[in-house]
Amino acid sequence: MGADSYIGEHSTIQSVDGHQVIAGKKCSISHNVRIYTSSNIANQDFSKELKKYSKDVVIEDYVWIGANVFINPECKIGKNSIVGANSVVTKDIPENSIYGGVPARLIRKKDFNVKNI
Repeated sequence: MGADSYIGEHSTIQSVDGHQVIAGKKCSISHNVRIYTSSNIANQDFSKELKKYSKDVVIEDYVWIGANVFINPECKIGKNSIVGANSVVTKDIPENSIYGGVPARLIRKKDFNVKNI
């Protein structure tokens, strides 16, 4: 976790197989957030062993993650972005974006034009 970052109660950060969750500075991660660096890949034949998939998760600076968000392996959340409550992040989120839903998708880009504030 970077400087001045926060993680809420009852959140889970799972880091296995040498993969990491990397969070930048001034991030706010709300309560009940789940961040995983690994998952199992299901197959049609349940008699076979499940394959494990592991990758880093990167949360860049100034990111706000709402309550009850689930973040999958290999996702990167770009600088200055927001992930709305109860979302499931399945792919990278570009910087200056607001994402939400299941799966999380673009709601809008953050606009830093003074006329729009």
